[in-house]
Amino acid sequence: TEQQIEYFRVIKGAVRRIKRMSTDILSLERLQDDKALPQDIVSLGALLQSVVDDYLEESRQRDQQITLILGDGNYYVTGDQGQLGEAIGNLLNNAIHYTPNGGRISARVLDQETCLAVEIEDNGYGIPDGDQARLFEPFYRVKTKETRGIAGTGLGLYLVKRIVERHGGRVAFRSVYGFGSTFGFCLPRLLT
Repeated sequence: TEQQIEYFRVIKGAVRRIKRMSTDILSLERLQDDKALPQDIVSLGALLQSVVDDYLEESRQRDQQITLILGDGNYYVTGDQGQLGEAIGNLLNNAIHYTPNGGRISARVLDQETCLAVEIEDNGYGIPDGDQARLFEPFYRVKTKETRGIAGTGLGLYLVKRIVERHGGRVAFRSVYGFGSTFGFCLPRLLT
């Protein structure tokens, strides 16, 4: 019946939220336990391309357009490819969920001379000024009239910050409520 289908939809959503929270908590635990410095050579362009490919179907379901800008450089850093992919995935996932259907998202790698940057920009809901100082705190979630129904753990940006700092980088963002946000990070370039 229609009622049973609705029950199934609610249960499925709850299972997704539990799975996401479990994954986030396990990622935090892994970061705390792993004392070794990441040593892989990671191509930020190839990694960004791979993460965007993973999220294309979800963005298509929301009629969102993702533009990928990779530039023409060889953008390499030293790090843990899995962790950096997780950080980019959290930023892209947020952009998709906090941008209305039909919105636009841009994912890019930039050479900023002192470091290499990954940025995810959207034309979504944006973040009120009063909430911006707490964005990277664990379990903190911005609640506005537009975002009240969006599920999440409040750990995604905290995880991004921890991963980026572990790699010797820094996170950055800018946001205007009602116009969108840009989240990203800058990592030391691999000197060859």
